[in-house]
Amino acid sequence: MKIFLIRTQIDKMFSCEQLEALAKAGDVVRIETVQPLSEISALFEGDEERILAIDPDSCDWAVPNDVLDRIPNLKGVVLETTSFSWVDGEHLKQRGIPLMNCPGFSSIAVAEWAVMAMLMLARKMPLVIKNDWKLDFESHRGFELREKTAGVIGLGRIGKAVAENCSGLGMNVQYWSRQARDERFLYSDLESLLSTSDVVFLCLARNEETSTLLTDELLHKMKPTTVFVRTGFAPNHELLLSMVRDGHLGGYAFDEDHSTFSRCAGNVLASPPLGWLTHEAVARSAQMWTDAIVSAAQGEYPTRVN
Repeated sequence: MKIFLIRTQIDKMFSCEQLEALAKAGDVVRIETVQPLSEISALFEGDEERILAIDPDSCDWAVPNDVLDRIPNLKGVVLETTSFSWVDGEHLKQRGIPLMNCPGFSSIAVAEWAVMAMLMLARKMPLVIKNDWKLDFESHRGFELREKTAGVIGLGRIGKAVAENCSGLGMNVQYWSRQARDERFLYSDLESLLSTSDVVFLCLARNEETSTLLTDELLHKMKPTTVFVRTGFAPNHELLLSMVRDGHLGGYAFDEDHSTFSRCAGNVLASPPLGWLTHEAVARSAQMWTDAIVSAAQGEYPTRVN
């Protein structure tokens, strides 16, 4: 069994024990340069069974189906990320190839980033920063969060951690979720949640159903003082930006494209994609990825997503 480990700085991520576990599971082929998968000639050579373990940044988040189809005797694809939408799992499923991810390794980190973003929006920090840290007593006046209402959309790992954190701050917490239920918090329908929350957290992964869940009409139900924090995809990014700009929304935070920060009008926090990045999350990622790769090499797929 060959294990193609595609990631930069492998020795900095994995411990000696983890590297030993991988070596025992198969013949590890280390690919530590950033390049398209199509340019890694070793992937297409020989006929040994092989596992493909990919860090998305090493291939610019691009895993074309035609490249996967050219890899001989592929027995599994193991992603370093929790997200798996950047690989065509259905295509792999049709070929009988399992796709695995590493679920939940950064949930606490992302939830804490979301609460940090809420605090920054509540205290108008984006406006302060854009004003070169000069105080304006009127436009920089924030609001207190205790006894305010936090609305969490999606009560998965991240959403539940967000709800717990907000409860710890003395906030009233309501949520909407397709399946998950938690008696510690108030369940609400989407329209009611959006219209009554002082802070809205969108904690859903993108899929066919969720991508159309929050319509423009629903987004307009939010109060003009409400701040909106998303930990993943945006239902209508440009609409949310314009709502803040035009005074119809109190603030908006996301961690995908920080290059727009200075150009975003109003109380908008646009940060680099660092919400997941903590020492603890990186350590969990390394261990979970190691376990998933070893399991796949043994023909077991406990975190299969297709």
